[in-house]
Amino acid sequence: MAGGKETPRQKMIGMMYLVLTALLALNVSKQVIAAFITLNDKLDASSEIIGNKVDATYGGFDQKRAALVATKGDMKLLETWQGKAEELKAETAVIVGFLLGECNEMIKMADGVDWVEEKDEAGNITSLKSLHDVQAFDNYDIPTNLFVGGEPKSPNERGMAIPGKIHEYRNKVCELMGNYQSGKKTFTFTAPEDPSGLAAALATANEADTSKIASYYRALTLPEHLHGHDGEMPWVAVMFDHAPIVAAAAMLTSLKLDIKNAESVASEYMLSKVEAPTFNFNKIEPLAFARTGYINQGDSLDLSVMIAAYDSNEVSKIRYGIDADTIPENWKEVTGKIALDGSTSGLHIVKGTIGVKEKGEIAWKPWNFQYTVGQPMGVVAQPEMRILYWGYNNIVEGTASGYDPSSVTLSGSGVSLSSKGAGQYVAKVSRGTRTAKISVSAKNADGGSVSLGAFDFECRPMPPATVYFGKTQMGGKSSYTAAKNQSGIRVGYDPSVPLKGVTFSISGGIVKVDGIPGTGKVNSGGKFDSKAKSLLKQSKNKQVTIVVDYKGPDGIGKKGGVSFSVK
Repeated sequence: MAGGKETPRQKMIGMMYLVLTALLALNVSKQVIAAFITLNDKLDASSEIIGNKVDATYGGFDQKRAALVATKGDMKLLETWQGKAEELKAETAVIVGFLLGECNEMIKMADGVDWVEEKDEAGNITSLKSLHDVQAFDNYDIPTNLFVGGEPKSPNERGMAIPGKIHEYRNKVCELMGNYQSGKKTFTFTAPEDPSGLAAALATANEADTSKIASYYRALTLPEHLHGHDGEMPWVAVMFDHAPIVAAAAMLTSLKLDIKNAESVASEYMLSKVEAPTFNFNKIEPLAFARTGYINQGDSLDLSVMIAAYDSNEVSKIRYGIDADTIPENWKEVTGKIALDGSTSGLHIVKGTIGVKEKGEIAWKPWNFQYTVGQPMGVVAQPEMRILYWGYNNIVEGTASGYDPSSVTLSGSGVSLSSKGAGQYVAKVSRGTRTAKISVSAKNADGGSVSLGAFDFECRPMPPATVYFGKTQMGGKSSYTAAKNQSGIRVGYDPSVPLKGVTFSISGGIVKVDGIPGTGKVNSGGKFDSKAKSLLKQSKNKQVTIVVDYKGPDGIGKKGGVSFSVK
C-alpha cells in the first residue's frame, strides 16, 4: 500500500501522539491523559450529528419517490441510486461496527467487561459506553500489543487490518459512485490500490463525477507512514504504539467520524443523481375523502384514506368554480377555505386547480369535488372535530332541517351534555371512555317528540401538543439573542389543531446543547434553571435539544421536545 500525502489533520494527529509520548516519558499525571476522554466525547458527538444529517439524506430518496409518483416520473433512475444508497448504508454500518468492535475488544482486555452499548438489527455495533468508566484508562501495553506487537516498524496483522478495511470500504463506495449507466452511456470506475493509480482509474468514469470521486478517495486514504518518535514509522505504529487506552479509543472514534463524514458526502452525491421536483412540507396528517358527502339509504360510497403532506407556512392559491361556473373562464381565485353554498338542494359540482410550488415555480394541479344539499333530516354536527377527547369541552351541534332549532335536543350515552345555547352543546367524556352515543330528537307541531337518529363517537386522549422555544418549533432556527434571553419553554397546540382554549402543565424537563457538557433543567411551570440558562448563552451556532414532561386536560402524562439550531 503506497503512502499518500499527509493531510493537515493527519499531521496534527501525528504531532498529538509525539506530544503524548513525551508526556508519558516525563510521567505526567493521569489527569493529562484523561483529557483524551473529553476528546473522544466530542468526536462521538460530532459523529452523531453527522449521522442525523445522513439519515435525512437517505430520507430524501423517499421524498423524491413521492414526487415522482405524483408527477408520474421515471422511477428507474431512483431505484438504481436508492439501491446504491442502501448498499452504502450497509457497508458503512459494517466498517463502523468493525472499528467499535476493535475498541471494545481493547477495553474488555483491560477491564474484563464488555463495553458494547447498542447494536443494529444486523448485529453491527453502533455505540459503546462512555470512556469515563474505564478503569485502566492509562494502560498503554494493551493497545501496543493488540495493534502493533513487539516490532513497531513491522506492525502485526490485526493492526494493519484497520487501514486495510478502511481502504476496502473506500474502494467499494467509490465504485458504487462511479459505476452506472446513463442513457446509452455506461460509466465505470475500478478503485486503484493507492493514489498513484487514481488518474488512470478515473479515465473511464463520467467526467462530471471525477472530482467528487477523487476527493472521496483521497479523504479516506490513510498514509502508509507518518513521522513518529523514531522517525518515519508505519501509520499503525504512530497511532497505537505506547498509546494509552483512552487515546487509542479516541483514535478509533476519530476514524469512525471520518467514515460518517465520507458517508455523508457519498449519500448526498447519490441523492443528487435523481432528478425529481421538490415539494416543501412540514406537516403530515391522515386525510379521508370521497367524491360526495351524501348518499341515499341503500347506496354505497367509496371512501379514500391517505396521508397528506403539506407546508403549513405556505398558503396555496386556489382557483375554482361551482356548477355552471366550472369552466375556467368563470373561476374565482382565493386562498384558504372555500365557502360552499347550501341554499339550493340537490347535487353540486366544484372544479378547480390549486397552486403547488415545484422547484420554486407554481404548478397548477386540478381537483374536483361533489356535494349534495339534502332534504329535512336529523344530523349531529361537530364543527371542531370528528371525535370526543377526554377531559376537553367538546362542542357539538344538533340540527334538524325543517324543524325549529329551539325544538331540537341532544341526549347522550357515555357522555355528559350541557347546553350552550344556539343549538350547541358541551360534550364531556371521562378518561378511559372508548365510545359514546349522541341521539337527536325534536318536537313536532303537535308537541310530540320525534327521534331523528343516534350517532356513535370514538373517544380518545388529547392529541400530542407542540413544544415552543419562544416562537421556534421542532427543526426551526432561533437567533442567538433570542436563545440566550429565553427564560422558559411552553407547550401548546399548533394553530392547525382546531382545539381551542387548551392549557398544558409542565412538570419538568432537560436542556442540552450539542458540544457543551452538562444538562440544564426545566423546572415545574416551564422555567429554565441557572444551568439551562448558562448553556443557552453558549449555544451560538449549535444545536439545542429540550425535552419536557407535560399534562393536558385528559390528565395523561406525555413527553415532548423541541430541537433547533441557534444562529
